[in-house]
Amino acid sequence: MHRFYCPPHNFEDDRARLDAGETHHLRDVLRLKAGDRANVFDGEGREFTAEISSLNKREAILRVIASVEPAAPESPLDLTIAAAVTPAEKFDLAVEKAVELGVRRLIPLITDRTEVKASVAARRLERWRRIAFEAAKQCGRTVLMGVDEPIEFESVFDRNHAGHVILFSERGGSRIEDIPPGVPLTLIYGPKGGWSDTELEFAEKRKAAVVTLGGRILRAETAAIALTAIIQHRFGDMN
Repeated sequence: MHRFYCPPHNFEDDRARLDAGETHHLRDVLRLKAGDRANVFDGEGREFTAEISSLNKREAILRVIASVEPAAPESPLDLTIAAAVTPAEKFDLAVEKAVELGVRRLIPLITDRTEVKASVAARRLERWRRIAFEAAKQCGRTVLMGVDEPIEFESVFDRNHAGHVILFSERGGSRIEDIPPGVPLTLIYGPKGGWSDTELEFAEKRKAAVVTLGGRILRAETAAIALTAIIQHRFGDMN
């Protein structure tokens, strides 16, 4: 069944109102009409089966029939990833796969060796949020992954982290087995070329756990996908 996003403030009693963008997809792309049924989700964990009551170019009104179990339940792991920004298509892929892998929040990072300028990364923010939105619709998630504004590497340590901060590095560090289970995790991934000595020293001073996969060398975009999957397998719901 087709799925559409309806933010919580667009629900009223048993009615859900789709905005112009979702209405365009429903009406002009999928050619649905009054009386057809579809699922709507609110981005905060709820999903419903609904019937289209009316629609025009600006909005569609659907009557909520029943709540449904999400096709992709949320992982029990509260997982944030902070990833060094890579060239356009590569980071787009990382954003999409982060959604599919159950990440709650993504923070684009500007590091000493990032290939993309901060100003360019800032202009891509809305694109990344749109990719995250479309990926959630496609993979069945009912919670939208947050995509923060790009920040400098040092700033990620100033965020309020309730759990462990883990920095992946190709050199040095402990094994993944040393990470304690049952707490929120923030995973920090580096750029092509890895971390500078200054960044590694800064992370260690801020009590981040530096973790390695041994001698295996991965591309930046591959690392973000592969290591997130490993963490979800060990501490989340991919088992």
